[in-house]
Amino acid sequence: MYKNDVNKVSNIARIANFAKFVDSIFKNKITKDTGIIYLLEYNSKILKKLPSNIYNYYIHNKDNYNDGDIAYLSSKTNNRTVCLVFYGRNKYHTITQELGALISSKVKNINWKVVDKNNIKNIKEFYLGWGLAQYKFSNINNYKSIILDSYNHKVICNFLVAIFYGKELINIPSSSMGPDALEDTFINFGDYHNAKVKIIKEIDIKNKFPLIYAVGKGSIEKPRLLELNWGNKKYPLITLVGKGVCFDTGGLDLKPSQFMRNMKKDMGGAASILSLTHLIIANKLKVNLKVLIPTVNNDIGPSSMRPGDVFNSKKGITVEIGNTDAEGRLILADTLSYADTFKPKLLIDFATLTGAARVALGPDLPAFFTNSESIAKKLDSICILEKDPMWRLPLYTPYEKWLNSDVADTNNISAGSFAGSVVAALFLNKFINFKTNWIHVDTYAWNDKSIPGKSKGGHIMGIKSIYKLIQYHINNLY
Repeated sequence: MYKNDVNKVSNIARIANFAKFVDSIFKNKITKDTGIIYLLEYNSKILKKLPSNIYNYYIHNKDNYNDGDIAYLSSKTNNRTVCLVFYGRNKYHTITQELGALISSKVKNINWKVVDKNNIKNIKEFYLGWGLAQYKFSNINNYKSIILDSYNHKVICNFLVAIFYGKELINIPSSSMGPDALEDTFINFGDYHNAKVKIIKEIDIKNKFPLIYAVGKGSIEKPRLLELNWGNKKYPLITLVGKGVCFDTGGLDLKPSQFMRNMKKDMGGAASILSLTHLIIANKLKVNLKVLIPTVNNDIGPSSMRPGDVFNSKKGITVEIGNTDAEGRLILADTLSYADTFKPKLLIDFATLTGAARVALGPDLPAFFTNSESIAKKLDSICILEKDPMWRLPLYTPYEKWLNSDVADTNNISAGSFAGSVVAALFLNKFINFKTNWIHVDTYAWNDKSIPGKSKGGHIMGIKSIYKLIQYHINNLY
């Protein structure tokens, strides 16, 4: 196992801290001060089975409450706090994560238990929402706890740990989460999961990964490639790649200040991949897993790459730099071509790659591209089922000529402004064997404002759907 001394920042995310945090949210024992929550669906027939005092209160007051409202009653038998939650009338026609998060924010700060004698539909979504509402950046000591039944405990806890860890990585300022610190965090993550970790940097990056080197060579913190391997080689090989630009100034093609402000999130692809990796390992999927994160700062300095420069790539394709702010696709190109040499059954990358994807689909809907119609159909249906939406955009090959260069095999950008996310995906497609099952996810990785269960800042999207694709379909891919 590769070790290193970098531990200079006290608030670097540690996966073990979030595992403890989630365990603290979800208690497993009722105490004398545990409150009771009843979820009351408007005009549901099963409400007749409630204790008489609760049912009578509901019948006489139901039309005075809107969905998401709460009311407190006193228990006649043990003096416990009883909280009634109203839904099913207008806004929340069923139980959702947003409802769970909203109720968590409203109730008293005591331990709670939901009465679920009738197997309430979508109760898992309530717990997920409750848990998601507890995350606050750099503060995992304040939370509201709830009893979680053993059936849902492992699935929900593993998912929340993954999400919280990824969000924290994005939210940490780049002064404390540059390539050095991300490497340290990655090693700690590998140690936690008993995975094999390899760090490629210095002369090996310069000689073997020329595009990663080109992007990061202008920074004080040098470029590197983080690699993790886990699982049994007899199982199908899944390779996950995450864009790890810890901060993106745009390079010499400097970003305007309003677009640079949140560029600590430009390693959101790496954070998403680590969240997905935790889900896969914690749930012990039968896969052979390889994780690759190229990590750089796209800084300005005397040795920064310049517009018009031409660099070789690991695949041997020469690339003209049309714009230094199109750096993410460069580090991904070298990493994807490296990943492809291992012949994975499924190759997936996540990247905060283009503003064009946000223009097309907005901040809440990640774009995905794939060269497999079978995968596209499976993923479409999973996204709907899991309520974790992504939207397919086309690898429209006629646009590939827009990447033509007079001095190299390809440019890293097109001459025009149309179809930016499609063109970026077509650039990446040049570095992958056409027979490889590949999914490229162009994600925003950020919430611009807080809503129940989704705090402002770093955001992890799409990993639940991708996880389910791997879990249920990996053995059916050809």
